[in-house]
Amino acid sequence: MLIYLDQNKWIALARMVYGKDKSQLSKTIVENTLKAVEDGRIIIVLSAIHYMETARISNFNRRKRLGKVMWKYSKGRTLASYKRIVIHELETALSEFFRIKNKTPFQLVGYGVSHAFGEPLNTTFPKFIEEIVEESMLTGEGPNGEVMPGFHQTKYRENFMNHLEKLPSVREEVPRNKWDDCLYAIWTMDIIEPLKDVMLSESISPERFGALGPENLRKMVDLMPTRQMDLFLHRQVLQNPSLKPKITDLEDWAGLGVATQYCELVICEKHFQSMTSRKGYKGKARVKRDLEVLTEI
Repeated sequence: MLIYLDQNKWIALARMVYGKDKSQLSKTIVENTLKAVEDGRIIIVLSAIHYMETARISNFNRRKRLGKVMWKYSKGRTLASYKRIVIHELETALSEFFRIKNKTPFQLVGYGVSHAFGEPLNTTFPKFIEEIVEESMLTGEGPNGEVMPGFHQTKYRENFMNHLEKLPSVREEVPRNKWDDCLYAIWTMDIIEPLKDVMLSESISPERFGALGPENLRKMVDLMPTRQMDLFLHRQVLQNPSLKPKITDLEDWAGLGVATQYCELVICEKHFQSMTSRKGYKGKARVKRDLEVLTEI
């Protein structure tokens, strides 16, 4: 079973591991989950989002403790990068309309930070050194005790939150029967770079692509799980103005949104879980709020 924990659930698990939560239920969760990981019954994967969110923790000791728990329970296994997943989905979807000759091999679950970010890590380290280096990417503690710098970029989070705050304006500016057209346009702009990469690789000209027409373009989106989830989430914001955007929405949509389509179980906080309980959610994963669900495995 492939499982994805939201960052705040990793923090909750770490509290249990370090005895901050001393209840018997917490002990059961910690022991049973680790046993299931070691037995190979479950795989708890990390994503690039986890690495970035952990690197934002300014308190070194806190980051180190959390990183060690994440490493122990994930064993360094990571989901493919967002871009790599989107390219895989594009190649699959476009094969319904074009002959795709250069489809690249796709591996959903791999190992380490290079797989999570889709960037090759060109090293010749022995295996045990590689594991130390990989763990340090989470803990922030280098092989010789160095304190690694954190990641404090907020521009993209703020831009995305601003985008969501402006989305409800479509309600006043566009007729309701055209709302989906706006969302599909947003979808296209969101993946314009990987789409261009695939079109260039397969020699699909803009004219041939445009000739698909609106109906086939929508069908193409329907064949892409992460795009369907993105459309679903945008619809929730557009249809429910009371859903106020949060600064963490970028991580939720990019991390949890992908995980719902490729994992069997996602455990996250109330806001996102509530959205997936609404009509129209078509994810592969069961989406739960409490780590207690791990005791059922």
